Amino acid sequence: MLTLVHPAGGSVACYRGLAGDLAPEVATVAFLPAALDGGGLDRDVESMAGRYLAELPPGPVLLGGWSFGGIVAFEMARRLADSGRVIGPLVLIDSPLPGIGAVDDATLAAEFEAELSRMVGAGDITAEERATRFAVFRTHCLAQVAYQPSGQVTDDLVFVSRKDNQDAPRWQAHTTGRLRLRRLPADHYELMRTPHVGAITRLVKTTLITSWKTS
Repeated sequence: MLTLVHPAGGSVACYRGLAGDLAPEVATVAFLPAALDGGGLDRDVESMAGRYLAELPPGPVLLGGWSFGGIVAFEMARRLADSGRVIGPLVLIDSPLPGIGAVDDATLAAEFEAELSRMVGAGDITAEERATRFAVFRTHCLAQVAYQPSGQVTDDLVFVSRKDNQDAPRWQAHTTGRLRLRRLPADHYELMRTPHVGAITRLVKTTLITSWKTS
C-alpha cells in the first residue's frame, strides 16, 4: 500500500490519476488535513507528521507525497526509522527542500490563486471555503519554511522532479541511502497529469516490487 500526504493546498484530488493507475495491484490512501474535515489546523510539519503517524495501520509502509506533502512524508519516515519500524523507499514528487519558500502574504496569495486556478471545480467553491483553503495553504507554506529536520532517513529517496528543479540533487543530504532521481519533461503541476503520471506509476510499482523482494 502507498500512503500519500496532501500538498500545501490540502486537496488530495491531485492523486486520483496516480491511484487509478496503481489500482488494483497497489492500494493507495491519502491523508487530508484535519482543517478541511471540520478539525483543527496543524501549524507545523512535526504536528502533522505526528497526527498522521497515529493513524497508520501496523506493518511495513511505503510513504510519499507531492510538493509539500513530500516534506511531511519525509518527517514521518524519519520518525519511523528512528523507532525501528520497517519502511520502504520514500517517494517524493517534486518536493521543495525544507526551509525554502515564500513567507509574505502577497506572494502566498498569488501562489494560492495560481494553484486554485488549476484545481478542478475551483469555480464552484464558496467564499467561506476559499478563505478556509487559503488559511490551510498559507499555514502549510509557513510550516514548510520553518521546518528543520532533526535527522535523516535511512532508506532510499525516490525523487521525481520537474525538468528545471535545480534543488532536487540536494535531497541526498537528507538520507543515508541513495537518492534515485528521475526528471520528467514537465512543470510542477503537469507531473500529476497524463502522460507524466504514467511514468510516476511505473516508477512506484518498480519501487514497491523491489521493496517487497528485499523486505
